[in-house]
Amino acid sequence: MNARSSLRISLVFVAAAALAACGGSSSSALPAGYYITISGMAFPVATLEAPAGATITVVNQSAMGHTVTQEAALDAFTLGSLPGTTPFDTGLFPAGTRTFPLPTGLADGTVLYYYCRTHTSLMVPSTGTITIRASAQPSSGPAGGGYGP
Repeated sequence: MNARSSLRISLVFVAAAALAACGGSSSSALPAGYYITISGMAFPVATLEAPAGATITVVNQSAMGHTVTQEAALDAFTLGSLPGTTPFDTGLFPAGTRTFPLPTGLADGTVLYYYCRTHTSLMVPSTGTITIRASAQPSSGPAGGGYGP
């Protein structure tokens, strides 16, 4: 085997090892928590249960900019919140993650609605929900599009 063939074989092995390292799941890089995932023009899992005061992590798997914005009412597509609370809004962001805290002191069963303020009714589904549950347990990270209850 000549030096040129050896170099080609070495490069193939290096490339294969690099690709194998990139093939891991994104969930291994993220800690246990409460996740909303955006993929393309969709909230793949649009329901989430979390305790009041929990930090929600939004994972945008799309290069397209999106938001997760609290909605005044189901399919209203306007910023709003429950009396005495501040509405959450991640702001517009491309691929990556953003976090926001849920208000504290919300009663079990309280439902908060969210939407993408950039794409409103174009998202599938157009509105997602976060239900307050004191007993909700964190997920090990987003996998396959998101986590719900």
